[in-house]
Amino acid sequence: EADRFEQEWAQKIGTKYALIMCGGGTAALVCSLAGMGIGPGDEVIVPAYTWMATATSVLTVGAIPVLAEVDETLGLNPDDLERKISPATKAVIPVHMMGRPANMERIMAVAKKHGIKVLEDSCQMVGGSYKGKRTGSWGDAGAFSFNYYKIISSGGEGGAMVTSDREIFERAFVYHDSGAAFRPKASELNEPIFVAQQYR
Repeated sequence: EADRFEQEWAQKIGTKYALIMCGGGTAALVCSLAGMGIGPGDEVIVPAYTWMATATSVLTVGAIPVLAEVDETLGLNPDDLERKISPATKAVIPVHMMGRPANMERIMAVAKKHGIKVLEDSCQMVGGSYKGKRTGSWGDAGAFSFNYYKIISSGGEGGAMVTSDREIFERAFVYHDSGAAFRPKASELNEPIFVAQQYR
């Protein structure tokens, strides 16, 4: 059932891969950051208005959250995003707050200009769209929450990450399962197995 849902969720969002896990949207954010190779000393820009997991997921992988202003979308202000970029900035996490999409068109343009990764926090916009494209599919990866209060509930603290980047997916897969080496999909991995967490 888990494998089938991952396939259906990736298709629904419009990405190549989806990975479901326990630990909610927080786990999805953490696994996505690990998948992107974000770690100690890296800076990740997050909006000042969000649920705490957006910033704490950055801390969990050892990186440094940098707060940026929001705009009328309640999401990340693309102008302040650009102002906050430093040589240590490796990623940005725009958040789609309360079912309102952030300005992904401009955020993606800024990120591309500066060569930084984009992780969409779609935990409060499960299944939503921006300009005809599902949120979570605009960036390099997207995170979703399926906890009790969300549009889709798994009865507990479920979550999912999506991506079309095979390298990000494989690293996130390993990071979400400390026993990844023993799973049937292990033979398909190009990324080396490393010490990981237990969100499977």
